[in-house]
Amino acid sequence: MWSIKLSISKLQLLISTLFYSMLITLCLVMFANTSLNSYTFIIIILLIIEWWRCACYFKTIKGEFALFHYINQIYWHKQRWYLMHKPLIFRYIVILNLKSRHNGKRCTLLLMIDNLQSNDWRTLRFYLKQIQFT
Repeated sequence: MWSIKLSISKLQLLISTLFYSMLITLCLVMFANTSLNSYTFIIIILLIIEWWRCACYFKTIKGEFALFHYINQIYWHKQRWYLMHKPLIFRYIVILNLKSRHNGKRCTLLLMIDNLQSNDWRTLRFYLKQIQFT
C-alpha cells in the first residue's frame, strides 16, 4: 500500500477555464450573423453551467489517496474503488477508470502533476505502471 495527500490542482482549473472561455468566444464569433444568433445566449449559459460543474469536480480531487497496487484498488473520497482498466499514464496526467466497491458507481479520476509533490508523482506513476490486468 502506498498513500499520499492530494491537493487541488490549479492547473486543471486553469486549463478548463481556458477551454470553456475559448468555446464561449468561438460560439459568439461563429453565431454572430447567422440564424442561430438568438440561441447564442442559451448556449453560453449551458457552457457556463458545464464549466461550473467541471470546476466543482476538480475541487473534489483532494484529500487522502491510497493505492493498493497488488489488488488493483485505490482508496479515495472516503471509499475503496476497483481499477476498471489499465490506467492511462502520460507525463503530466494520469486517468483512472474506477468502480466503487460500496455501491458499484463508476467514476473517472483525472490526476495532474500538481495534485502531488514531484517525488510522489514519480512514485505513483511507477506503481501504476506495474499494475497487471489479466
